[in-house]
Amino acid sequence: MKTQLAITDLTRMQRGCVCIAGYDKEGRCIRPVLPPPGITEASLYADERPIVFPFAVVECDLLFPISQPPHTEDHIYVPSSLAFVRWVKDDKRERLLGMALFESVEAIFEQEIHDDWGFYVMDGTGPRSIGAVIPERIVGVKYEMDTSGKWDYRLQFVDGRGRSYRLKITDLTWHYYCNSLRDGNHKPAQIAAGLTGMLRSCKVYVRIGLARGWAEHPERCHLQVNAIHTFPDYLDGKTFADLRTLSRPNSALCQA
Repeated sequence: MKTQLAITDLTRMQRGCVCIAGYDKEGRCIRPVLPPPGITEASLYADERPIVFPFAVVECDLLFPISQPPHTEDHIYVPSSLAFVRWVKDDKRERLLGMALFESVEAIFEQEIHDDWGFYVMDGTGPRSIGAVIPERIVGVKYEMDTSGKWDYRLQFVDGRGRSYRLKITDLTWHYYCNSLRDGNHKPAQIAAGLTGMLRSCKVYVRIGLARGWAEHPERCHLQVNAIHTFPDYLDGKTFADLRTLSRPNSALCQA
């Protein structure tokens, strides 16, 4: 079924793959998915121009849902059907993000959030796997290299019910934005401090999603920051593709 989606989330996954989520005209959250290996970042382009990015309206041919709680939004689609339609107008963007806005992170998933080893919910239950909060307070941004030589992006914030979260950021655009700021005069700690200040000065919508379980803990779905949207727009109208060209060349020390 041909469906138009207003994209809210473009999430970086492993091995050059991405996850896409958006809303149809009835306000239903849809996550177009493909069998392994999934959706490649390269497939977000047509004629070397990006066609899928946050606040783009795209058309895709949805085949059938594969709802597996809490990931109830998944729909298999025809890869060749992806097509850019238009941008979401500036004055409509907060309305779009408000379609799945909750007072707290726990209210998004409607089940207990465990925090004994990171933050996670149990697989197999819950009405949804994605939603948004407006943080009560931004504690800080982390941007640094981990022990394996990969860049680590995290956000700590307090939600509307006063609970503090420190979550991994998987927002593809945020990754490219951070990397584009890094040069000889801007060290990662300085970039993180600047981003913290920027978020504190803006109205921020944090899109929270659930990762899939993995071999060691298949029953756990860990929380992650799928997207960060600010008003005014910290991107100043840029997309991930614009920022990708500004990022430093890939190397063993620059892989996200």
